Amino acid sequence: MRIGWVGGLLRARVELEETAAAAGHELEVHSGDVRGRGAQELSKVVDRCDVVVIVIEVNSHGGALQAKHLARLRGRPAVVVRRSSSSTLRRVIASLEATAA
Repeated sequence: MRIGWVGGLLRARVELEETAAAAGHELEVHSGDVRGRGAQELSKVVDRCDVVVIVIEVNSHGGALQAKHLARLRGRPAVVVRRSSSSTLRRVIASLEATAA
């Protein structure tokens, strides 16, 4: 499964990608910044992903709202989480896998 991760601290990107890969998934990270080309990039991330995880702790309101809107328009499930961490990602993956089974 390809997971889009919107928001959170970009310095945690490598750890999050490794966590997803260890569970057999791909992770694409977007900062949530929708200024400039950020909105176009966010749209592309949502297009490429099967599910979108939106972090609200470190994310602009505009970025979170746009990610939710784009996910809804494209028929992608959106999961809203408070914190950006590898343990949060593991919980989200476990929940998605349990739902799919």
